[in-house]
Amino acid sequence: MIFQFLLPITSAFCLRSWRCCGTLCMLGLFIQSFLGCLQIKVILICLYSGYTSEQVFAFQSLTQYYTNQMALCVQNHANVLPIDTSNEFPGYACLLGHILETARAALSQPDCSFEMAIDLAAVTTFLLESLPPIKSSSRESSTVGEDDMTIGDEVVEITLDDNLERQITNAVDSCFLLQLANVLFGGISTVCGSHNEGPDDKEVAAVAVACAFLHVTFNTLPLERIMTILAYRTELVPVLWNFMKRCHLNQKWSSFAERFSYLLGDAPSWLLPLSVFCPVYKHMLMIVDNEEFFEEEKPLSLKDFRCLIVILRQALWQLLWVNPSAHPSSGKSVSNTFARKRHPIEATQNRVGTVATELLSQLQDWNSRQQFTPHTDFHADGVNDFFISQAAMEGTKACDILKQAPFLIPFTSRVKIFTSQLASVRQRQGAHGVFPRNRFRIRRDHILEDAYNQMSALSGEDLRGLIRVTFVNEFGEEEAGIDSGGIFKDFMEDITRAAFDVWYGLFKETSDHLLYPNPGSGMIHEQHIQFFHFLGTLPAKLYPLQGLLIRHNVTL
Repeated sequence: MIFQFLLPITSAFCLRSWRCCGTLCMLGLFIQSFLGCLQIKVILICLYSGYTSEQVFAFQSLTQYYTNQMALCVQNHANVLPIDTSNEFPGYACLLGHILETARAALSQPDCSFEMAIDLAAVTTFLLESLPPIKSSSRESSTVGEDDMTIGDEVVEITLDDNLERQITNAVDSCFLLQLANVLFGGISTVCGSHNEGPDDKEVAAVAVACAFLHVTFNTLPLERIMTILAYRTELVPVLWNFMKRCHLNQKWSSFAERFSYLLGDAPSWLLPLSVFCPVYKHMLMIVDNEEFFEEEKPLSLKDFRCLIVILRQALWQLLWVNPSAHPSSGKSVSNTFARKRHPIEATQNRVGTVATELLSQLQDWNSRQQFTPHTDFHADGVNDFFISQAAMEGTKACDILKQAPFLIPFTSRVKIFTSQLASVRQRQGAHGVFPRNRFRIRRDHILEDAYNQMSALSGEDLRGLIRVTFVNEFGEEEAGIDSGGIFKDFMEDITRAAFDVWYGLFKETSDHLLYPNPGSGMIHEQHIQFFHFLGTLPAKLYPLQGLLIRHNVTL
């Protein structure tokens, strides 16, 4: 009765703009959430007096009660959400747009409580999870069916109204993120205390809602607008690292499942922190220089880096090998809403597998520049004979890991896998397999360029065949001699010797006399990228010849 009585009145006040849909949704939800008549009268009087809905609900007493009621009921009682008026104006999206704007006003108040920030983050997370991904310049255009929702046997594409979409994306700006982070992390220390002391209830609650909100935000909103703010202007990275480090050292991760069961289910609690920490920290490392990283040890100490590598390595091995996703994404992140809603845990696992791989690979690059931890720290503990035998076979789970995260597998194990693959090829071809014969004419003073031009023209099948080399002297005359194998071996060794010579410009040398790719190689050789690719094919040709390997000290 109350709702039927107030509906025409609230509509009259709210139809001043397209935002009426969101305001009406909020008022309807208030009534369905058993708000008292007095509070409804206060809201209507304020609206009639010229206040915007955001200003009205930003009043401390109204906002705190409103958000708390929603946080309690919205997840378990979806029927309280307003009925959609159209595909362009879903009720949950209109409600989300106004809650985000209301949250900005509420979070800016000096007396905004920690509990209110927790409830606001929880409600917006639930509503954001229902949105289709909002496209930006950094996202690929969606193909047919990418952002579809299935209703029975019918597929309905969800496309938000442009103004509604703009309201949501504009609301999650730098000001909103800073205000939310300040309220959530304001009383939490970023300095790791005693390792025997786990996070308290307040810290667990703050980390849980922050990670859940940002995890869903990363899947929904354009990343370029929020990554820099999170990385450089909030305490997100130090707070998350302090939390993750203590949980790891205590071998006990605090559970988030009670509040965010629709995202996690019974999945490990380290999933959400890693899904947020990895991309934000990877973004932060993009502009860190060597002095900050190795000398000033910013943003983490080198000792903390070693701990982080262990956490990432163990999590990645768990996700990729021990308990892989039941619905693998075939190397792609699960970004469409329908797939995430049907398999939320698998989608989160796939995302963490991707971002953890990217960050661990980036840390390995830093370790290659200047070693701060043994290379073995990147190696997974479970690489055994069974894994090696599986990795040698195309299409297996172990083979996919070898391609996605090769740093998890020790070099000696990769050599065994490669040897096994060679043996399989020979077995398929047969003992008397016919391979093509190739003849090269190589100038002594242009050995690398001639080798590149002639070997790059060969297919993979041709490279398996015999290659006979004839050297040409400085006068253009062929040198005497018949290549029965020895000249070719000398030829391959001469190539590698020339390519890895620092004077040639493809590589530079560290203080420990280890070689690494020259960042300025493109200024010396126009085809430097092609040269590096060519050098990568040489071991495949060298190793089958009596197990020859390139004997140069290259940083891994």
